[in-house]
Amino acid sequence: MKKLILIFFIAFGSLAFSQTKTKQKPIAANYKFNFQIQGKVLDNCNKSSNLTFGVFNGTDTEVETIKTNANGEFIAGFWLREPGLVYFKKGSNAQYFMVSPKESTYKIFLSCNNNELNPLHIENSKENKAYQDFVNLRKKLSTNLEEYSTKNLNDTTVFKEFCIKLRDYQKKSSAFSKQYPQTYAANNLVVADRINEKDFSSIQNLRQNYLKRQIFADQKFYNTPLPTFILENYIDLIIDKKENSFTAFEWVLNTASKNIAASKRLQHLLYEAFSKSKRQDLIDGYIYWAKANPEKMVQQVVQAKLEALSKSMVDANFINVSLKDTIGNTRELKDVVTSSKFTLLVIYNPDCSHCVETLPKLIPIWQQYESKGFTIYTVAAFSKNEEWIDFIKKHTGMGWVNVMEDPTNSNFGKYSITSLPSFILIDSKGKIVLRMAAGNVKDDLEKWLSSH
Repeated sequence: MKKLILIFFIAFGSLAFSQTKTKQKPIAANYKFNFQIQGKVLDNCNKSSNLTFGVFNGTDTEVETIKTNANGEFIAGFWLREPGLVYFKKGSNAQYFMVSPKESTYKIFLSCNNNELNPLHIENSKENKAYQDFVNLRKKLSTNLEEYSTKNLNDTTVFKEFCIKLRDYQKKSSAFSKQYPQTYAANNLVVADRINEKDFSSIQNLRQNYLKRQIFADQKFYNTPLPTFILENYIDLIIDKKENSFTAFEWVLNTASKNIAASKRLQHLLYEAFSKSKRQDLIDGYIYWAKANPEKMVQQVVQAKLEALSKSMVDANFINVSLKDTIGNTRELKDVVTSSKFTLLVIYNPDCSHCVETLPKLIPIWQQYESKGFTIYTVAAFSKNEEWIDFIKKHTGMGWVNVMEDPTNSNFGKYSITSLPSFILIDSKGKIVLRMAAGNVKDDLEKWLSSH
């Protein structure tokens, strides 16, 4: 166990929290403080299901399983290296809370909705009240700035309006610090999220300096979602979308490289942020940086993903798919590619609501360009045959080639699929010319086909 040491792990019966005895293991020298969880799963949860406890290090990593007694009660104690978020996970739902040396005991009550955890109720924890209020304040900022994602920040008037939103947030975060003095959120998160007044002078200054924070080299910085907020805000709002530039991220990667633990966490977050944004230039820049700086690319999992992604990005040759269609015949992607001017590879899941919504929008485009050599080849995630066939009848075109994945969904990995549905356009020479997300596929596809 890398990030914490389990000290005791006791489920109890009818005894009250204060009556439970604990047994501690020796303390490792590099673990700084300990805390205790006193929890109860309420009646609307399935009490027989175990809970997973973990430490947030930029991503959720399952660490320990906690068993409850017949009444849904549990007690557990841990030693931790540094303050930050920990979480409970039940099913696919994770709920977070802040742990710091200022508080040694956390009384937690867990309730469920359809056997998934509702937001945690934590008694008398100032740290967690502060943390939740900070997260809500930061989310409101992102919501307030969202309208500027389609505006031209190079326009002086628009940029001034944009800065008003940022300054208003900073005033509110200063008031937050006064409301919650001496909390982790006030002393660390608010400070890390400040923007220097000189950077409001122009969009150029903001772009150049927004990510120039030495705190990216501090591994503790990644114990909360703040780095994700900062990186995604930069991608969505501040970076010039007309400019194919990886410079800012190269700078922040070099900054974090002063600390191996920080580098690992940042490299993972960047991969997630770039995958979510679908920005081809940023993904290409990250791949190039990883190849040019092998000594700094310390996150081996991300390195492997980037290497795999480089084989299925724009300008790479397509990877053949050979799977069975609805009547059991093997249909190869290469046969479709070589006989078509353009082939759209669609990768989806029959149970996916976005897939149900998006795939039918492709039917009129296919009907318009079918006679000009446009073909659609769909790959469904492994599922029940009847569900797959029902999806094809309701949501795809009559002339599409439809196949189903193998039980391991191995072709998803070959094409580095991170979200469903995904769309990859291939020309007659077998070169990938577009990768598209669900929200952009209709417009991007129509634009490409009409100009080629």
